Amino acid sequence: MGAYLCIASNDVPPAVSKRITLNVNFAPVIKVPNQLLGSPVGSDVTMTCVVEAYPNTINYWLKNRGQMLLNGAKHSVEEMRENYRVVLKLTVKKFSLSDLGTYTCVATNGLGKSEGAVRLYGNYFPALLVFIYFSPLLSLNI
Repeated sequence: MGAYLCIASNDVPPAVSKRITLNVNFAPVIKVPNQLLGSPVGSDVTMTCVVEAYPNTINYWLKNRGQMLLNGAKHSVEEMRENYRVVLKLTVKKFSLSDLGTYTCVATNGLGKSEGAVRLYGNYFPALLVFIYFSPLLSLNI
């Protein structure tokens, strides 16, 4: 893909040139830089997929192969386009146990469809584990 310049010359002036832009149509291909992400509970976590395709794709995120994720209080979805490449980012805000699971980025155009998956797991704060472990003792009024 790109621009090409063709110049025709046969020793009879003037030479003639023509600029041609070549676009190659192809189905989406997805690359997932980090397929397994861990995050502390309460933090924001961002997942990334890189899509390459032409013509442009329709892109979206799914959680656990079901729910489509949209911009809102819990999720932030971003697309950054540059030529035939799109960087998709999904940010899960204030990560909690209910956010654990597999997140799938999907890209589709007239030539095909591609998917990439990111599995999100949690890291728990040691203080939270200690509190949960000792909370029955706290209720005994020792």
